[in-house]
Amino acid sequence: MTGFALMLVAAALAFGLGRLLRIPPIPLLMLAGAGLNWALHALNKDVPADLITEMTEVGLAVLVFTAGIDLSPHRLKGRAKPVLLVGLVQFFALGLAGVSTAVLLGYDVVTALYLGCALSASSTLVVVRHLQQRRQMFEPYGRLVLGVLLLQDVFIILLLVALRNSPLGAMESVLGVSKAIGLGVMAIGAHRWFVPWVAGRFKLDEEELMLGALAMLFAFSGMAHLLGLPFLVGSFLAGFSLSAFPMNGLVRGMLGSISGFFLALFFISIGMVLTMPDWTMIQHSLIFIAVLVAVTVVLVTFVAEMAGYSTRASIESGILLSQTSEFSLLLAVAGMTSGQITPELFSMIALITVTTMTMTPFVSRDKVAWTLMDWHPRYRGGELDTEQLTGHAVLLGYGRAGPSTIGALKDHKIPVVVIDDDAAVIRKLIGEGVHCIQGDGSNAKMLALANAREARVVLCSLRRTNDIERALDYLKESRPKIMVRTYEPQETEMVERAGGTAVQTQDAAAETLLLWIEVNIPS
Repeated sequence: MTGFALMLVAAALAFGLGRLLRIPPIPLLMLAGAGLNWALHALNKDVPADLITEMTEVGLAVLVFTAGIDLSPHRLKGRAKPVLLVGLVQFFALGLAGVSTAVLLGYDVVTALYLGCALSASSTLVVVRHLQQRRQMFEPYGRLVLGVLLLQDVFIILLLVALRNSPLGAMESVLGVSKAIGLGVMAIGAHRWFVPWVAGRFKLDEEELMLGALAMLFAFSGMAHLLGLPFLVGSFLAGFSLSAFPMNGLVRGMLGSISGFFLALFFISIGMVLTMPDWTMIQHSLIFIAVLVAVTVVLVTFVAEMAGYSTRASIESGILLSQTSEFSLLLAVAGMTSGQITPELFSMIALITVTTMTMTPFVSRDKVAWTLMDWHPRYRGGELDTEQLTGHAVLLGYGRAGPSTIGALKDHKIPVVVIDDDAAVIRKLIGEGVHCIQGDGSNAKMLALANAREARVVLCSLRRTNDIERALDYLKESRPKIMVRTYEPQETEMVERAGGTAVQTQDAAAETLLLWIEVNIPS
């Protein structure tokens, strides 16, 4: 109990320091664990190894259970092709890059496989939290990223089972993977039929929902144990089975504080078993981090654009996926427990994981995405000169209404400039002879290229509120007529305060519906 109490004190200090310094708590938790371990050794005291192992396993079980709850396949409807394309290319290309880098650095084949697999998966925990904070879970690129995460988690679980059984022979590996797939089929059945039936038939209160969720966790973990699979496979599949709406929202809300508690215990426990990194380990970790970030951002951007996503959405997807996962630590724990990798290699994988997780909130800022967009290949050769235009219209975002809007403006003899970051849209507009600029409509450089301050009207259909604010701030000195498409009352208020004219989509839709009823349904 003393050891457990000391771990809780260390976790509280790490969370408090993280809040004070406004930095992610994960690296501080691991440092707190390492510091606690060092202090206890200096006092000739030890936290029992069994307690550390149990806290690691229980904490990881809750983490992967929570990750599974956030990965509902219903969010991926209509996006199966891009998700498969991006997920498969990134997972296997990054794994190959990781294995190749490890071999070049002198690691043996088994160790290289563990490192390659560890680099292949991105953190569901970090990415989902980032998307929730920015309210981007349901944006196209957010759905793409969630789909890729689900695919990666399935792959890493199957690889974990295969690697764990590999010392027993190829047939045992195949048998283990087959068992994991069978348990996954049960989870899909529970997700599609059993959980929605229970949610619809029984009016469960909060306590019953909590008990039901934990019962699902224990049931799948128990079945995984009986099948000879890592119990963490069952934990993830239990979370996945509860990911259907509305059950996922109810369970996620109740598990928020519990998952935070076990998150702290897990990373404190990981910190207590880390070995002190030497200079070689630090160098190798930095090399793997550089390979991870470079390969992920470039590959995901390229493949997502091929799948039809805009340049900005593709770059943001690549940035968000450029970290290793809690499943990487799961893989490393399993490898160290089985004796296939050394504690030093486990420490290096943990160092890579924590560093990349910590980097994500900083590198996923808009400024970084804009910088990478500036480096992206353009189609300037076909764009027409727009800096001398005056009295024209500027469209910030092409969208579905772009063709009809351009047609209406041409009918009134008003020149049009379109600013859009989608390379496919720019190619199409160049072919039609439309003035266009490939870039972000909220970027001051792009607005200057379009001579937006001398425009007669600016039509803004940007999705994000902060993008709209930046565009309005740039245009406030000249005050052209600015019309902004809005979805929420808060957006409407912000636009009107900034001097723009809000076009509320719900009002426009209602008016269109009423006109249609008058014409098509006689009274």
